[in-house]
Amino acid sequence: MARNSQYIIGLIMIAFSGYQLFIAEYWEFALYISAGLAFIVMGMIKNEVFPDHKKLMTILSWVLIFIAGFLLLFLARTDY
Repeated sequence: MARNSQYIIGLIMIAFSGYQLFIAEYWEFALYISAGLAFIVMGMIKNEVFPDHKKLMTILSWVLIFIAGFLLLFLARTDY
């Protein structure tokens, strides 16, 4: 269970991003999809799913984390 917890959290966030897309909250959709994908990519790195592409996966996870962080800060500062 502990090895799959990042996948479960990532899938829950992606499912919630689908709901945000359904109710037309596009900024929150982008936040939850990037955070969910970051959790899944981090789980893939941790479980060594693609051991030959570990450096690329690490870069991708950091990019997704930064995107989620910037979106979170943007949403916290605006009242759109």
